[in-house]
Amino acid sequence: MLCPVCNGIVNLQVPCLSCGGTVTDCGRLSDWTGPYAPYEPADAQTVNSASLLHTEAGCCHTVYCPSCQQTSEAMVTQWE
Repeated sequence: MLCPVCNGIVNLQVPCLSCGGTVTDCGRLSDWTGPYAPYEPADAQTVNSASLLHTEAGCCHTVYCPSCQQTSEAMVTQWE
């Protein structure tokens, strides 16, 4: 399984949940909350109990809306 956004194959294009504006991808949520482990696969990272950071179905990304200055999460469907 691979995340097409993490691998630069496609750009993340989701609307802001607050205002509907265009959001900016800030990378995987686990990169912001997990330990620094650049040589470990995403599956090996710990899962935050508050939300699933990485599942078989998707890769959770942090997104930021410059219009309303809100930060949220977006789940990206992984490819096989």
